[in-house]
Amino acid sequence: MKSLIKLFALIFMIVSAQSCKSKIQTVSGFFDYETECVSSDGNGIQTVKAWGTGNDEKEAVLNARRRAIDDVLFKGIRGGTSFCDVRPIISNPNTRRDMEQYFYEFFAQGGAFENYAGLPEENWIRQKLKINKKNKDNLAFEIVIEVDMMGLKDQMRRDNIIQ
Repeated sequence: MKSLIKLFALIFMIVSAQSCKSKIQTVSGFFDYETECVSSDGNGIQTVKAWGTGNDEKEAVLNARRRAIDDVLFKGIRGGTSFCDVRPIISNPNTRRDMEQYFYEFFAQGGAFENYAGLPEENWIRQKLKINKKNKDNLAFEIVIEVDMMGLKDQMRRDNIIQ
């Protein structure tokens, strides 16, 4: 009888402990989506899918283009199909910090990064553009971007960022 009482007490404590857990709700709008590979052609162009946020579509598209180039330079593309080069162009993890002014100017609006983040044909982009839920007055957009890998690598070599 005592063992039965101990068993019930143990079960009661376990159930009580489970009910005390925090019930945090997650919202997909707060998820940080990674840049994914869509395709790669033999001419050094990689087509990637990136997310950008902004107050309007124009700002979100610009931020998605920035993010695509940033991921290609510093992270590499790991998601999506296996056609893209997964290694980052810049392998030194301290380069972003050491060359902060260079990359500030590179990623500024109208900066050099825009030369390497092209948009596919207009009709294809409209099919691929998806609006996510509003998130603190920002809209999240998914957009398809063509990254000129050869041109980007050449630019980094000319500016002595990579060897």
